Amino acid sequence: MRAFAPSACAPCGASPRSGTRGALALRAPAPAFSPRRAQGRSFASSWPAPPMDHGTVAGAVATQAPPCPATVVPASKPVLISHDEVRALESSLDHGHSVRALYRFDAALRALSLDEFAAKLRPVMLELAFNLESFNPAFTAVLLKVQSTIGLSGYHARDEALKRLILPLAGEYGLHADQPQGATHRALFAEFYEDLLGEALEPAMRAAATRFPPAAATLYSQMMRDVLGGGGRTGDAQEQASYALGYNLAIEYLADVEKRLELEAFRHLDERVLAPAGRRLRAWEFLEVHAEGEAEHAAIGHAAACGLVPADHAGLLHAAAADHDRDFAAFYDALAAMLE
Repeated sequence: MRAFAPSACAPCGASPRSGTRGALALRAPAPAFSPRRAQGRSFASSWPAPPMDHGTVAGAVATQAPPCPATVVPASKPVLISHDEVRALESSLDHGHSVRALYRFDAALRALSLDEFAAKLRPVMLELAFNLESFNPAFTAVLLKVQSTIGLSGYHARDEALKRLILPLAGEYGLHADQPQGATHRALFAEFYEDLLGEALEPAMRAAATRFPPAAATLYSQMMRDVLGGGGRTGDAQEQASYALGYNLAIEYLADVEKRLELEAFRHLDERVLAPAGRRLRAWEFLEVHAEGEAEHAAIGHAAACGLVPADHAGLLHAAAADHDRDFAAFYDALAAMLE
């Protein structure tokens, strides 16, 4: 498959990371520098306070995100939202409800004992299985909203935004640049589930189909309602797209925190609980792919917003991110309560 390669330029000479397994690779001169990874920072050590230093998610994304187009543009083109405005939105998510809920879930997962391990984790893993798949309709809805700006947004700006946004969605189905199609993320999750709980995922999901996991069902309904309906706001297609891009940005940005924390927590659980019981985990690819790739996806969402959202839609962008932060936090608070 041909690589989709958005133009790669970023602050301080950084560029979107190439070769990430979780998405179609972005072709860039060199891998981006991640301050958080360089510092060897452990998320769990910061609980309950959200990250506040140069190892924050904002720092990691900032090194990979291409700068926003100049805010001084010809009169025939709209003034676009600034790089600093989007960065401020991302920084606000570092201190939002979702980050706190994710740390709560991380702490509860690390604290599980062998005796309660399977009984407590099984319903949580089913919630996560449905949640994983439910993001794909949300991403598709974002693409629809951007494509629907035909006649309103700039021809090339719209094309570039769509070219960027398709990358994470394609990666969900194992599509990578210049490579044969690999395993889908659902297949990788099924492998992890079976390794973790010693049972196949699909029969468990069929059994749960008569009662959709409640927390995942609620979040899915809220995501689709908000992305397709502009968060309940009326407006033209451009306003709807701006809201959708803000929502997408929040999804991808918070997913970076989510997946890094989960990888660390399951590694801790493996060492403390499972390995001593002779049940060491082996199917790590699902967690590793996401922990490595979500910062790149967040950078793509950042660049897509910068390339298409008018400056006077900044409020829509912030509102959308706040809507997802609220609902994603409720989802992970519910999962944490199931483990506590």
